[in-house]
Amino acid sequence: MPQTDATSEVVRHSPQEQVMGILMGLIQGRSLIAAAELGIADVLANGPLSANAIASQTHADADNVFRLLRALETIGVFKQVSPRIFENTPLSVCLRKNVPGSLWALVQINAPGWGHWEGFAEMLPTVQTGRTTLFERQGCDLWEQFRRNPGKWAVFNEAMRSVTFPTTPTITAAYNWARYPVIADIGGGIGTQLVDILNANPGCRGVLFDQADVVASAIPHDRVECVSGNFFEKISVDADAYIFRNIIHDWNDAMATSILKMLRKATKPTSRIMLIEWVIPENSDFHFGKWTDMTMMTCVSGRERTKSDFETLFKESGFVLEEIVPTASTFSIVVGRPAT
Repeated sequence: MPQTDATSEVVRHSPQEQVMGILMGLIQGRSLIAAAELGIADVLANGPLSANAIASQTHADADNVFRLLRALETIGVFKQVSPRIFENTPLSVCLRKNVPGSLWALVQINAPGWGHWEGFAEMLPTVQTGRTTLFERQGCDLWEQFRRNPGKWAVFNEAMRSVTFPTTPTITAAYNWARYPVIADIGGGIGTQLVDILNANPGCRGVLFDQADVVASAIPHDRVECVSGNFFEKISVDADAYIFRNIIHDWNDAMATSILKMLRKATKPTSRIMLIEWVIPENSDFHFGKWTDMTMMTCVSGRERTKSDFETLFKESGFVLEEIVPTASTFSIVVGRPAT
């Protein structure tokens, strides 16, 4: 049994208990995903319901729904207000669809059948071989899987927006964007970050560069020009600053270098490149990027990078690392300039 210090009341767990706790995280995550798949949080949107009523509305087994909710309650997801009667909590509200702060799409893409779960199942052979073996089993990479299924592609894009939305204003506030008359967001999706920067800097204009079907849904803005294209083929944008937000980590070093070399052809000597990424510390401290790196490794053949990694990537691509700007979020702005 865990021992409790009488003065600090801190429970000290044995190594065995700690390992068991880590393994429990797998079960907790899958239970959270199951609740999102069933849509339980939306069923509870109007107030508490019995497990039986929830099961009826989600076409599930009542006893198993109760057991699922009973387990999730222990980690703050749902609350049992009276025997077998449950309501939402601030955590379970995040599992609702189409509400502010929703993480439903993010949770959904981690369910079996979406690629991430299958990628984690491939972790051992991926570590052993140095290849993302998920691609070999599926016959193509995850991006192609999504392109073949527009419904999944839409959910994935929504998941990415839900992750990055809270950090958008922190990135805008962390840097003096006003020094750049024209700011291009490469692979910028619907332009959430670019529009936020422009709204805070009325003297700047923007260029949103992404695939044609993506920019077709861009946020309307009178100072944004939309340009469609493929950053592996040509970046036909003349700008003073180029943003890549959570783009480069999707690719291994060879592919990332290819993208940045393509950009180098478009940049002026005075231009700057801003990679908005997690920068992994080169020590043993916990860092969110060390864990997202496992997703990059097993699911998309990308990687999170350290400062040294970014220096090398820039050098191979014709840039020089100028500075790394921290933000109030977990992301940093990795700034590079063209090498002379």
